[in-house]
This record gives sequence, structure tokens and C-alpha cells, in this order.
Amino acid sequence: GMRPTCPEIILRQEVLKDGFHRDLLIKVKFGEIMEDLQTCRLLIKHSIPAGLFVDPYELASLQEKNITEAEMVSENFNIEAPSYLSEESEVLIYARQDARCVDCFQAFLPVHYRYHRPHSEGAETLIVVRNPDLLMSCDRELPVLRSWAQSEAAAPCALRSKDICQWSSLKYRPIHKNVTLQVPVGLSIHTSLVCSVTLLVTILCSSLILVAVFKYGNFSL
Repeated sequence: GMRPTCPEIILRQEVLKDGFHRDLLIKVKFGEIMEDLQTCRLLIKHSIPAGLFVDPYELASLQEKNITEAEMVSENFNIEAPSYLSEESEVLIYARQDARCVDCFQAFLPVHYRYHRPHSEGAETLIVVRNPDLLMSCDRELPVLRSWAQSEAAAPCALRSKDICQWSSLKYRPIHKNVTLQVPVGLSIHTSLVCSVTLLVTILCSSLILVAVFKYGNFSL
């Protein structure tokens, strides 16, 4: 058959690891035209739901180690706030070519669960991570880029750059519609029990510390 004139872009998004600290991995496959994209840069614009957060200090550390290139867009960001006092945040991730796939880009982003409000029933809540926006900027004009582009958007040309470039927003086919995460939460019926046990343990530990201080402390001037 005839080769399609506009190869389909395929995006796969998955969450790795277990527990409250996860890794978001995004892979983008362009098809057999990678030689045309050597002068292009791929930017992933991702909205992080209120139930998750990205640690900007962790991002800075990963940038120094050359592990990932990402930065927070949202201002007044509080990593300590619970989910019900938080808002959706935005992250820009500059994807890199995948060394194991000649026609692929990939991006890596660590994400963490926020604390959630206890429920009256059910020990889990769901967090939906939507698919991101794909933006591309090329040093020369490519016909295939015009076939992919849906609109234009302004964004920093590179990480930590104050220069603004015009990026093309790309249409693509996601492997999964969304990624859904299950987060364990406490039960509100256990509130009295948890508070009572916490108070007792706090009093006990404080008492032991005071006994040790008076027994072994040196109070001479």
C-alpha cells in the first residue's frame, strides 16, 4: 500500500513505582521520519491535578544531574498543602530523544501524592491525570509539521531561558485516554481513635524525655 503522507503521532503516558512517590513517564513516537526532526524541539505542557504535586526543589536537583529538563509554571505553589486546599498546577517538560528508539522522544517527571480529606466510607480516592499538550518548534519549516499543527502557542525556547518562541501545538493519538491513580485515604470514623492514640503517644514520649532530662541532665551553671 501507499505510505501515508502524514504519519500519526502516538503518545503513551504511564506512572511507574508504587506508594506516594511516583514517576510519570511520557513517550512520543513520530513514525519513520525522524531524520526530518533533527532540528526540532519537543515541549510537553502538563497539567498536574490538585491531588498530586511536583517538587520544584527536586526538579532543580534533577536538572543539575542532567536527568530531566522541567520547570514549574504555576506561582504561589505550596507542596505541603492537602489536596482540598490545592489547585491544579502546570509544568513544562523539554523532552529528549529516546536512545533506544530512533523515532521517539521521552520525558520523565517525579510526582507525589498530596494528603486527602478522610472519607466516611471507602479507603481510596481516584486521581485522573489527563494527557498533556504537545508543542514543537523547528529551526526550519517542515511540511509535515503543518499537517500535525492545530494552533500556535508561545513558550520559553529552552529551560531557564527568558527568550520566548512560537511553538506548534500538535495533534496526536494517545494510547490511553487518561491515567487513573488510586490513593489510599483515612476513614472519618477513625478520627477520634487516631487523635486519642496520637495524644497518648505524644504525652508518653514527652514524659520519657522529661524524665531523662531530669535524671541525666547537668543543670549546674
